[in-house]
Amino acid sequence: MIDMPDRPEPRFPASLERAASARIARAVTPYAAISASGERALGFASGARGGDILFHEQCRTHGIDTVIVLPFAPDVFVGTSVQGATGSDWEQRFWALWNATPEARREGMNLAVSDDAYGACNTRLLELARNNGNVHLVALWDGKGGDGPGGTADLVARVQATDTPDIFSPASLGKGD
Repeated sequence: MIDMPDRPEPRFPASLERAASARIARAVTPYAAISASGERALGFASGARGGDILFHEQCRTHGIDTVIVLPFAPDVFVGTSVQGATGSDWEQRFWALWNATPEARREGMNLAVSDDAYGACNTRLLELARNNGNVHLVALWDGKGGDGPGGTADLVARVQATDTPDIFSPASLGKGD
């Protein structure tokens, strides 16, 4: 997620949003060609400010449909994982994505708000992705443990991709990655 303004140790500062979007675009472009050929590529992610929203936006820009899975009802999720960061209109972008997604491709799990709910969301995302076919992980991750269960570190640990995952760090953006 894009850092909150008071984060003591920056992980993904708002100043890297544009570079992250461009790098995600590079990662999903090969799958746009698959979708254009008649096969179905489908992207799966939650909807947090930062990498999740950028992923959905880039997939859709490149003609790839996406599935949004949230651990909580959308309005609760916005309060826990979308609001608060400066530098972009994350909440508006989240709602635009959510409302443009057919109901069959969006899921609010309605779990109780807890750290464990994020891990359950990762489990559900992977279950849906694996049921769809081969999984190729695209992850914006600093390589460190998260602030709690269910973050990117948890997802990377759970994935047993059939190909080489595309993992890049915020620190690498603009440095040739």
